[in-house]
Amino acid sequence: MKVTIVGTGAIGSVKGTILFNHGQDVTFVEIRQDYIDQIKAHGLHIDYGEGEQVVPIHITNRIADGGTPDLVIMAVKSYDNVQAAKDVASVMGPNTTVLTMQNGVGNIETISQYVNPAQLIAGTTTFGSTVLKPGYVKSAVGVIHIGEINGGMTDRIHKVADALKAGGFEVGISNNVTSLIWTKLLVNVGINAIGALTLRRNGEIPGLAPAAAVQKMVVDEGAAVAKALGIQFDVPDIHEYVKQVCFGTAQNKASMYQDVERGSQTEVLAMNGAIVAEGKKLGIATPANEVITDLILARQGRSMASLL
Repeated sequence: MKVTIVGTGAIGSVKGTILFNHGQDVTFVEIRQDYIDQIKAHGLHIDYGEGEQVVPIHITNRIADGGTPDLVIMAVKSYDNVQAAKDVASVMGPNTTVLTMQNGVGNIETISQYVNPAQLIAGTTTFGSTVLKPGYVKSAVGVIHIGEINGGMTDRIHKVADALKAGGFEVGISNNVTSLIWTKLLVNVGINAIGALTLRRNGEIPGLAPAAAVQKMVVDEGAAVAKALGIQFDVPDIHEYVKQVCFGTAQNKASMYQDVERGSQTEVLAMNGAIVAEGKKLGIATPANEVITDLILARQGRSMASLL
């Protein structure tokens, strides 16, 4: 299977190396020159908790170098989707499938403006990964769930699942990918920005009374918006599930925490900001998410080092 991974951040690196290690033809596409130079010169260093492996992966800044892929995995941040989708559209063939497992909501809608929606599928992943520095990634192995955007069990989704399983992943198929995405959204809403603002690892949040109180507020607001949209979660109790994820990834710094450490742009508008935007459309107040969003927007672009 010819696979193009768009983006070599934490999740893209993990998915690409697992596929590569299981014999797939993988090309990484990246725009950051320091990442390209590092990986070309020294390989991609990745540690799944059993020691570091160096992977001689193919990386380029020209998506055409990967040829016409069978599968494209979108692994850029949500705010980079427009250019990434335009690039992907330029190399797609009639049988290319594009898979987004990105954080937040709105990714499907943005990518569909440039990529044939009939060739787009979506899903979620439970990999907890961290970029230590360009070309160096630490990760815990997780599970992938995928599904057709409009639901249903198709031959295509089974073929993609089988290909990913052959590529070394544990894969589940969902008949309701919207439920999966919103369940993951509420996890991100309840962890990412709180970790970034308090400088706490995931496992610390539920045990800190002020942080836990904010977590409950933002998740409550998200759940109210989801209910108004007719979306059911993929778990019995969304609050308990968010806590379980906190404890299950206790030592992780959330991706937004990592972003503010680097002084990078964050995905808050696709997470807490998405709850605010949908709430306004529905006439549902989301004050906690609005404050969280504004604080992260005020914070981003300044690295931790710049404040010391």
